[in-house]
Amino acid sequence: HRDLHRLIRRQRQMCIRDRNVTVHELHDRFNIAPPFTIYKEYFLAKKVLSKFKERLNSKYDFIFLTQASNPFELNFLTGIYNRSIGYVHFPEIHFEYDRSGLGRKTYLWLFKYYIEKGVSKLNWIICNSFYTREMITKYWGKHNTKNTTVIYPPVDLDAFWCTKSFDKREKRVVYIGRFTPGKGHKTMKDLAENFPEVEFISIGALTKDKKRWFEDLSANAPRNYLLKPNLPRTDLIRILQNSKIYIHLMKGEHFGIAPIEALASGCIVLVHDSGGAREYIPRMFRWKNFDDLKSKLSYFIEIDEKWWSSHRDYLWQKIMKFNSSRFSDEIWQYLKGIIEN
Repeated sequence: HRDLHRLIRRQRQMCIRDRNVTVHELHDRFNIAPPFTIYKEYFLAKKVLSKFKERLNSKYDFIFLTQASNPFELNFLTGIYNRSIGYVHFPEIHFEYDRSGLGRKTYLWLFKYYIEKGVSKLNWIICNSFYTREMITKYWGKHNTKNTTVIYPPVDLDAFWCTKSFDKREKRVVYIGRFTPGKGHKTMKDLAENFPEVEFISIGALTKDKKRWFEDLSANAPRNYLLKPNLPRTDLIRILQNSKIYIHLMKGEHFGIAPIEALASGCIVLVHDSGGAREYIPRMFRWKNFDDLKSKLSYFIEIDEKWWSSHRDYLWQKIMKFNSSRFSDEIWQYLKGIIEN
């Protein structure tokens, strides 16, 4: 998502120098507090985009939503564009609705309806993995999603790349994910209790509203389990480049930037056998349940450099396609094909 925005901004800046682009600054970052957060977001977007629409004196050929997982914005822009394109990271509201109880479904129902109205206005969809495309078809299929294309997102491989020998790395296991209940950090705490001779580190962004939960997670943590919230990127990279194992604990990961960064850092990467990560992580490095994860961790933490280097080179070849230049080329070729046809 961030890299797509950087790409758009870079092209915009180039065009501004040529005076070919008009920039509309709509609003600063929204800070929306609970309750009813998603509905406050919806009506704030309606207010901002309605004002934008009023001052336009021309019509766009295309609108490109760089974050179209909830494309309700199109509901407010009818009449100012001919066709629309959206980059969808995951149909998250529909996915959550499908797995929620009656109370949560009641809360989400109207917002889900607004999203479906927006989806029906999308002419083309780009998404980040074949897994995400399956979910888009499942949840949005009846709302006109025939033109869905997979373009894998970019990963900053160069910043993480490290060839340090496996034998010279710390006997350490790392996981990166936002500090929220659904990201699986509790599993790292459980693993630390089962492997007292191994160091475990959880890294992730922590927001104020999750501080109480974070304190509960930190309470009575084993001595070999460290939690590092809001860690600077340079420190995160250093830890990965000196660790043996990276475990990704998110089930049904949409794509998985962090596992690829960990692979580029030279770590053995273990992911759950689901989601987009299955598209680039071989079966032997995928786990199904906690006992399976413990078994794989017990085995891989003890392998030597010779074994890992023979497999690492193959995995590095697989992830090389996730570089930024490939992403830029594919996005612009895709847009060019739409514009010319």
